[in-house]
Amino acid sequence: MKCLFHVLLCFTTVAVLFTHAQAQTTTFEVRVANHAVGTIEAQRKVTGASKSIVIKTRIQTLLAKVNSDITNEYSNNVLTMARSSRVSGKNGEDKQTTTRRNGNDYTIILNGAQSVIDNAEIEHCVADLYFAEPKQVTRIFSEALGRFLVLKPLGGGEYELILPEGKKNIYKYLNGKLVEVEVNHTFGKALFVRNS
Repeated sequence: MKCLFHVLLCFTTVAVLFTHAQAQTTTFEVRVANHAVGTIEAQRKVTGASKSIVIKTRIQTLLAKVNSDITNEYSNNVLTMARSSRVSGKNGEDKQTTTRRNGNDYTIILNGAQSVIDNAEIEHCVADLYFAEPKQVTRIFSEALGRFLVLKPLGGGEYELILPEGKKNIYKYLNGKLVEVEVNHTFGKALFVRNS
């Protein structure tokens, strides 16, 4: 009986630890003109009804150095807080955005300017695209821009994220996993290619 109790205790402890916190980390290489210029580390942790996502982007080229961080927190799959920062060291290009849920509204502070999204539940953010194919999702919240963007399915596991000023990013999935992102900037095209 004592042995059975210990086996059950061990089994229960392992089961609780396994379901208590599950973490997933994925890395991507950033390429411009077929040259590696940086990395992206995407990490998601799920603990019961809580979820957190952290995306760290580090890019270094001859012309620029950019560090970008996104941190999201969710409760019952609804965004409660998001922080986004982009630091390039160039005047006017740095960006800080904080989104915080207050009851049924979200308060967004983008470089000191405040706005509000009324009566909303944000369930899908750009950071979520790194972890799950966005089937049946037609709009997605940008943590960096503090607003919703249109997401269009293109078929074959590809999705087009429509950015302001007509820019478009293409997210490509294979068996439900993100394998590549094509990012279109004014200076050209960059690719984020999955490493692990």
